Amino acid sequence: MLNSPSAVIFDMDGTLVASTELDFLAWQKLFKEYGVNISFKHYYPLIGMKSADMVFHFLKLEGIKANYALTKKMEYFDELLNLNGIKVYPNAENLLNYFREKSIPLALATSSRKRKMRRVMHETGFEQYFKVFITGEDVENGKPKPDMFLLAAQRLSVLPAKCLVFEDAISGVHAAKAAGMKCVAITNTHPENDLSMADLIINDFGQISETVISNLFS
Repeated sequence: MLNSPSAVIFDMDGTLVASTELDFLAWQKLFKEYGVNISFKHYYPLIGMKSADMVFHFLKLEGIKANYALTKKMEYFDELLNLNGIKVYPNAENLLNYFREKSIPLALATSSRKRKMRRVMHETGFEQYFKVFITGEDVENGKPKPDMFLLAAQRLSVLPAKCLVFEDAISGVHAAKAAGMKCVAITNTHPENDLSMADLIINDFGQISETVISNLFS
């Protein structure tokens, strides 16, 4: 592929899989136990935030208490996933296959914790596509800081400027651009107006082609 990226990095929740509602319901149930009621309106601006930061933001918990809360949240997420399953966004696997066929290495960079990432990857069968997995537990600073994407590039042994990121969240787009990477934003979670920092905005992965990608790196 002419003008191709050296590596591609995908966010997980809201980008590859429609897990935003399950996540919100799990958080809502956890916070209710602590006497904190949140609506989706409160949660929406924080989509993409590290799980540990969510617990601190809403419950002011750290250390052992935070880890206990995060374990409970994961239990609630598991229950909801077992009940409802998890939906993969249209053409997501086609795009993963496309990059594999082009021998372009892939990384997953998610603000979620490792246990949740592994569960989602197992349920979808997507783990086979990725060479590197980065979670919120691997970095000190979550999105919108660039740490997660820079670590992914480092572990793939590629320059940040040669990486292409797929994101759905405002914080994720900001993180990708702060890392010096090209970013494609998909409107699964946020409207186009909120994602204007991205190099390209799409509504479906089916809009991605070799020409589209080459134009981003030309």
